[in-house]
Amino acid sequence: MIRIDLFYNPYSGGFRAPRLAALVEALAAEGFAVTQRETSLEPIQVSAGCELVCIHGGDGALRDTVAALGTAAGQVPLCVAPTGTINLVARELGYAAEPRKFASALRAAWDRGQDSWVHAPLYTLGELPVVSCLSIGPDSHAVSRVSSALKMRIGRYAYVVALLRQMRDWPRNPMTVRGELATGEVFECEAEAVIASHGALFAGPFRLSPKAALTADAVELITLHRSTRLGTLALALAAMLHLPIAKLRLAEIRSIRRASFNRCVTPVQVDGDHFPDCAYAIGPSGLTLRYVV
Repeated sequence: MIRIDLFYNPYSGGFRAPRLAALVEALAAEGFAVTQRETSLEPIQVSAGCELVCIHGGDGALRDTVAALGTAAGQVPLCVAPTGTINLVARELGYAAEPRKFASALRAAWDRGQDSWVHAPLYTLGELPVVSCLSIGPDSHAVSRVSSALKMRIGRYAYVVALLRQMRDWPRNPMTVRGELATGEVFECEAEAVIASHGALFAGPFRLSPKAALTADAVELITLHRSTRLGTLALALAAMLHLPIAKLRLAEIRSIRRASFNRCVTPVQVDGDHFPDCAYAIGPSGLTLRYVV
């Protein structure tokens, strides 16, 4: 039997008790010995002898689990049984939402061995892990306005509603961004909006940079020198149509190893959640996450 710790939050918007029960049953049928760990009741730590950690949730739940595990997050392999609103990491890695399909694919990946698993260098904003993406600007302000109740009712479309409401009060706060490119060169730019994409996807099935990937030891930094309503809508439309936003000069894209901001325009969006305060720099943590895929 493969010993697996299954972390879940029963108070998250996407949690459903019957779905959890079905997941536990499906994992057991594939030879996993499941230990259920409710994150709202106890500190997040792996049990003795745990061979695999499964996060039953979305990108935010994955980030919080990685943060709580600390250095252990780079030692024990991970997987994600998606129940979040957008699930960028699970979507990129191809994890199925249906419990039996998920469990079957997970067992097959486990049997193939770690050479076939996805190794993802972990980046952080200060000490906060960034498992998929972050943004500072109108996007992060919109995320801070997302209604939890509406999110439970209409899912990802709650973000669209929040962005439409944000149109009436459009923030434009310039900042200076300095850092190191993936090539080792230093850079500096001015921006009114910043997106740092470590995963391939942003805001659903959309790619802002063709180089973005969980496996890349770099972050794709997308900056808007001027963040206007029209410019942001044009960028969003280009992403939906899979058009090259850099070639269209809708934004600048840099592959970076680290970046710092001369000030933090709050709130910041990290993996779909907003934070009222943030650190001033993003960079490599020194840890590499291993996803069993």
